[in-house]
Amino acid sequence: MLKSFILLLTISLSFQTLALPIDWHGVLGFDTSILDGYRRIDSSTFPASVDDGSQEIELPTGSSVDGSWQSYIFRLQPNIIVNDSATIKAELSSGYARGGFVGDNSQVSQQTGLGNQLYPLNFSNGNDGLVVNQLYAELYSDTATYILGRHPQHFGLGAVVDSGEDTWDRFSYLRDGITVKVKLGNFKIEPYWTRVNNGSSLTKGTRVKDYGISLVYDSVERDLAFGILYNKKQGTANSDGYTTTVNSATTANLGGTDVKMTDLYFRKALGDFDFAIEVPILSGEVGNVFTGTTSYKAQALIVETNYKANSSWSFGVDAGKVNGDDGGQTSFDAMYLNPNYQVANILFRYNLRGIADDSSYNVYDSYINNASYARLRARYSTEKWRWDVAAIYAKADQVAKAGANAYNHLRNESFVAQYDQQDDLGMEFDTGFEYKWNSEITIGGQFGYLLTGDYFGYTNTATKNEVANSYLMQLRASITF
Repeated sequence: MLKSFILLLTISLSFQTLALPIDWHGVLGFDTSILDGYRRIDSSTFPASVDDGSQEIELPTGSSVDGSWQSYIFRLQPNIIVNDSATIKAELSSGYARGGFVGDNSQVSQQTGLGNQLYPLNFSNGNDGLVVNQLYAELYSDTATYILGRHPQHFGLGAVVDSGEDTWDRFSYLRDGITVKVKLGNFKIEPYWTRVNNGSSLTKGTRVKDYGISLVYDSVERDLAFGILYNKKQGTANSDGYTTTVNSATTANLGGTDVKMTDLYFRKALGDFDFAIEVPILSGEVGNVFTGTTSYKAQALIVETNYKANSSWSFGVDAGKVNGDDGGQTSFDAMYLNPNYQVANILFRYNLRGIADDSSYNVYDSYINNASYARLRARYSTEKWRWDVAAIYAKADQVAKAGANAYNHLRNESFVAQYDQQDDLGMEFDTGFEYKWNSEITIGGQFGYLLTGDYFGYTNTATKNEVANSYLMQLRASITF
């Protein structure tokens, strides 16, 4: 794939006068991060075994209790204009989550038998492949726009369906199929049909299908928008595109699923004040979450408000309630928001197990779930600068109760609770800045300090871990073109 793309790029640049017009866009960014005390407990050791209910993060032998990494994000988005009726669009990236980590594609030496003489030399091992995140055609007619292929989708605040268009968004909600976009006055209607994860076979009985429709009313004159997204996802008992952990012991195919999502959205502006609400609701049945078919019912309530005081200052209050699972074996109730949708610099943003074990987990695979939160924020903006400050308080929606079944959202495992768990996730204070070097280059940074809540000290034993505060420092630079 990489060789093919290089060949295509070379031909495109060498014969521009003979080729179709290509509009190149993309993002390239680099960051460096330090997450002090990522385990959120006052301990520099890790026990030989932990209970299924423990919130303790792994610590490899000889490792530091602080996390430090450098990563990059890369998106190349060519648009090929075929004619007035058709455009081909794509998004290409490197590695998982639209990028990778600095240093993960190099080794001391690719040569053998030369001892330590080549220690100062680094060689790329060339294992990173080019990933085709998106590839689709847009066909334009007088009545509708037809989108064919693997294309992004966005709805509402992006709490679940987020297209990932912001510079540092590492994920994109995709549809692999067909979407029809119809505009009637202020109404936008989008029916669609897609395939999701064929698994190991192309036979009909193993595939998962995903279809639905969205209806949105958006009036610029009234500063008003509202809509509904209805989504249906179905898989047979033989579907093997998704797997699940069953009672912490084995991994099995998710199997038969029949789940619908109803996502409600409302936004209204009143002068300098505006607010928006999104309520995604999931219901239906899923396969082997516990044992056999399990009822699925999950929901979230997301609220965002903003007040623009003047050309420089704006203030906002955000709040949300994202359901967790109570550990009951007859239904699964946990809601997971899109990993692009984040409200804090530390809480919810990183998969902490990916710091301790980056071969099994990715640090950016992290979702707001099992939480109720509130955030106060302020922003100061000038032509070149933007400064943000915020305070976030969060508590868990579901916690373990002694003598009852419970669910560990860190490890996605059910367990029997022997002791009660506190619901305090903590209080976090964040700040950040962005400096526009020019219209394409942005330099920025983030800082966060978490007053860790007792929720993270839970071990499901008589001895709880003493929680410890954590802080994040991050610098980053990006180029958009």
